[in-house]
Amino acid sequence: MPFLQALIVEDLEEPREWLAELLPTALPSIQKIDTAESLREAFACLASQRYDLAIVDWHLPDGTSEALIQQITAEHPETMVVVATIHDDDSHVFPALRAGATGYILKSQPRSVVISQLRGIEVGDPALSPSIAMRVLKHFNQGLPKKDVVHLAARELDVLRLIGKGYKAPEVGKLLDITTHTVSGYIRDIYRKLEISSRAEATMEAARRGLVA
Repeated sequence: MPFLQALIVEDLEEPREWLAELLPTALPSIQKIDTAESLREAFACLASQRYDLAIVDWHLPDGTSEALIQQITAEHPETMVVVATIHDDDSHVFPALRAGATGYILKSQPRSVVISQLRGIEVGDPALSPSIAMRVLKHFNQGLPKKDVVHLAARELDVLRLIGKGYKAPEVGKLLDITTHTVSGYIRDIYRKLEISSRAEATMEAARRGLVA
């Protein structure tokens, strides 16, 4: 699925212009880029425009982007949300992922690295800086108490694997030769069994189970 419309939410002029300049290089299909300097401006953009991709800073002048990410993922689940920030600690990473972000990149990285990470989302790779990916894996492997692995049926594992690779429900349906409605039912069952509520958590669970490389 090509990315045509993008929103950049960043209060500082230099990184905002930097992201706007490199985004078309990473994703040449982008036809329009809107920018917002605050949550208020971002919500105003969302009220009048649907976006394929939103790149948001975590700390903004009028609050964190948690509520913004939650609204985007709830009202426009097809929109890919990537947090772009300088913070790589647990107190920032996990609230962003729990809110529904499907990527988390560090603005301190070289331009070429950020471009590569953003380019990967076109083929279903989560846009995660290496240090963030390692933090997520460590969180699941060491930071949480061990618990029994919840049993999923074979078809549920197929759906979880494809979700973990970044495919959306209609794409999963085509790959598995089932309807989007059936895929949505499997996703609801998976979320209920695993006691999760977001695509980011499903992606991390798929990685924990070794379903994605």
